[in-house]
Amino acid sequence: MSVASKKIEEKYQKLLKDIQRRPENRTCSDCDSRGNQYVVLPLNIFVCTTCSGIHREMQHRIKGVNMSTFSTDEIKALEKGGNSVGKATWMARWNATDGTPPAEGEVEKLRKHIKDKYEHKRWYSDTPAAAPQ
Repeated sequence: MSVASKKIEEKYQKLLKDIQRRPENRTCSDCDSRGNQYVVLPLNIFVCTTCSGIHREMQHRIKGVNMSTFSTDEIKALEKGGNSVGKATWMARWNATDGTPPAEGEVEKLRKHIKDKYEHKRWYSDTPAAAPQ
């Protein structure tokens, strides 16, 4: 690897960490956990260990923030995405009568919630609500 390409990779890895540290990305996109060590690539969201396992069961591509190398395109997609954009899209029709999302330890409830959310598109809107800033 040349010095120039190493510098570009370091720049993008720093950008990935900065994206991960944004307030909306500090917690899991699918539960209340503060551990957001994984990225669900097709959705461009940050999730915890428990939820990453459920996404893997659904054949979603997962990468660990500290354990994987991300391409510049993946990092650019995350920069445009993130948990706020994911929530605005996948939870756009969520309301108080739907209750609260399951807690991190409630694996079976989480599995159902994640399948309802992404496979069945229960709360999805292709005209998402505005992502909170």
